[in-house]
Amino acid sequence: MFAGFHSDHTSPDVSDQDSERLPVLYYIHRVSGTSFDNFVIHNMNQDLQLSADIFSFSSCILKKRKERSSRIMDKNLVFMYVSSWAEHGGVPGLGQYTFDQQNGEIRFVRQISNKESFNGSYIDSRKNKLYVNNEVMHFMGAPCSSGRIFIYDLDPVSGEAKENMRLVTECPNPAYVTVDPTGMYLFEAHHSFPMGVAVHRRSADGTIETKVTYAEADLQVYSLNEAGNPVRLVENVNHGDETGKKEAHPHCAVFSPSGKLIAVADKGNGFLYLYSFDYNQKRLRLLSRTLTDTGNASPRYVVFHPEKPYLFVNHEASYDGKCYVTAFRYEEDGNVEKICIENALDQSLPVKKTTRLEQQGFVIDPEGRYLYTLINAADVIAVMAIDQESGALTRIQNLAVPGNRPRGLAISPNGRYIVSACLVGGELTSYEIAKDGTLSAACQGPVQPGASYISFYCPE
Repeated sequence: MFAGFHSDHTSPDVSDQDSERLPVLYYIHRVSGTSFDNFVIHNMNQDLQLSADIFSFSSCILKKRKERSSRIMDKNLVFMYVSSWAEHGGVPGLGQYTFDQQNGEIRFVRQISNKESFNGSYIDSRKNKLYVNNEVMHFMGAPCSSGRIFIYDLDPVSGEAKENMRLVTECPNPAYVTVDPTGMYLFEAHHSFPMGVAVHRRSADGTIETKVTYAEADLQVYSLNEAGNPVRLVENVNHGDETGKKEAHPHCAVFSPSGKLIAVADKGNGFLYLYSFDYNQKRLRLLSRTLTDTGNASPRYVVFHPEKPYLFVNHEASYDGKCYVTAFRYEEDGNVEKICIENALDQSLPVKKTTRLEQQGFVIDPEGRYLYTLINAADVIAVMAIDQESGALTRIQNLAVPGNRPRGLAISPNGRYIVSACLVGGELTSYEIAKDGTLSAACQGPVQPGASYISFYCPE
C-alpha cells in the first residue's frame, strides 16, 4: 500500500482543468490484491469549520498568573491536542490547547475538526507531525471496511495543525499509532471488529457450504519519508490468523526504552505479544506470547519502566468488582516473567451500574516510580507505587475524576501533571503530582465533548 500525499505535483490521472478546480490534497488507496500499481485518486475537498461553538470554558481553581502579551512564547507552555471519538456517547472532533506546565492551566486555542471521529494520536516533535487515528469501521467512499490515519503538519510557533494527508489502512478501527525510535517507520495496531461474514460455495457433491470469515485484526508497519509521511506498507501481521476466531483486537504497539522490543496487548485473546522488528528484512518477529491475566481480561495498554526491566499492563475487563494491573519482568530476547497481579480499585468506592467497570488510559511517571490507570464507572484515577527492586505494585490512591465517562489520560512533558479527558461530558482536568506520587486537582479546564485521547507537543 502507498500512503496518501500532499501533492505539489499534478497527478497524471487528473486533467489540468480538474487540477485547477480541485484542491491539491488527495489520497490514494490500493484497490486490487497486493499490487501497488493500481490506484484510485479521490478528491478530498474538505471544509473544516474552525468553530469553537461546542467548547465552553470553566475557571482554573488555581490563582491565575498574569496575562502575557504572547502566551504561545511562554517557555512553560506546551501544546496539547485532544481527540474526540464518536462512540459510546461521544461526538467527533479534534481540538488544540495550550497547557501551562507551571500551574496546570488548560486553555483552548482552536478547533481543528468537528467532522471526523478521532481517537489515538502520536506526535513526532522531530518532524513536527501529528498522526491521529480516524477509528471507525468504515468511512464514506471507502472500498472496504477500513479506518484512516490523518497526518497533520504542526507549526512549531503557533501549534496550528494543517492537514497533510490521509492514509487508508484497509482494516477497521485503527486504535494505536506510534513512530519507531529511528523516525523511519510508523506502527499501527487495529482493534478491528468481531463481525462475521458468511461466504457460500458449492462443494464437489453439489451442496452449498457456508464458511464464516472475519475482518483482519492487523498490526501494520509503514515506511516514512524524510518529512514523516507514510510511503509504503512494508509489514502486516494479522492477529486473527493465529486464533482463527473473531476475538483478536490488538490495542497498542509500544516500544521498549531500548527500541528493540514492541509490546502489543491484544484485548481479544488476552495475550501480551513481544515483537522485534528486522530493519533489513522489514519484518516483525514474534518473540513471545504470554497470557496477562485470565483469558477474558482484555489487556488494553502497556507501559515500560524507563530504566528497569519491567513492563505493566492494564485491562479493560474487570471481574469480581476488581480492576487488575499486571507487572512483568522482561528480557531483551522477549522472555517475560510475571511479577504480580494487583487490584487498582479501592473496594469501598461506589461503582456506577449504568456503564462498564473498566480501565482506560494508562501512564507511568518519567522516573518509573508510579503508575496511573483511569477506571471508568468508579470514575477514579488509581495510583500504584512501583517497587524499584522487585517491580511489585502497591495501590496508594484512588482520586475522583470530575466528569462523565473518563477515558483519556496523559502526563505532561515535565512530569509534574496528569490530564484526564471524559468522553461523554468532555471535561478536561489537570492534577498535580506530589513527590509521593499522589494526585491533587489543579485545574478544571475547557469542555470538549467526546474527549478521548491527549497528546502533548514540545517543538524542538
